[in-house]
This record gives sequence, structure tokens and C-alpha cells, in this order.
Amino acid sequence: MIAAIVSVLGAGFLAMLFFFMRGIRADIAQLRTEMRAEFAAVRGELQAMRVDIAALQQTVSRHDGILSEQSRRLGMATS
Repeated sequence: MIAAIVSVLGAGFLAMLFFFMRGIRADIAQLRTEMRAEFAAVRGELQAMRVDIAALQQTVSRHDGILSEQSRRLGMATS
């Protein structure tokens, strides 16, 4: 009789533990999915920033060339 009660309680405890573990696994899977989405968004933003930086470098380089040319012309004019 006592063995049967302990057996039923043990089975109930194991069932609750299994249910709890299954819930944790589902939460972890959802968290992984959300993290992947966030990382993809960050990667996209990083790529956009790289494109912006490359465009900025080209603009700065172009303006540097213009200023160098103007400086050279002014240097020749004052000489």
C-alpha cells in the first residue's frame, strides 16, 4: 500500500518535472529564434554603416583632391 502511494507520487513528480523541462526547452528555442533575428538585424545595420562609411571616404577623398588642387593653384598664383 505505501509502495503504491510512493510509486504514484513519484510518477506524478516525474510527470511534473517532464512538463517543466519541456516548457524550458520551448522557451530556450524561442529565445534562440529571437536572438537570431536580432543578430540578423544588427548585421544588416552594420552593412549599411559600412556602405555609408565607404561613401563618406569617397566624398572626403574627392574634397581633399579639390582642396589640394585649389591650394596648388593659389600657391602658383602668389609665387
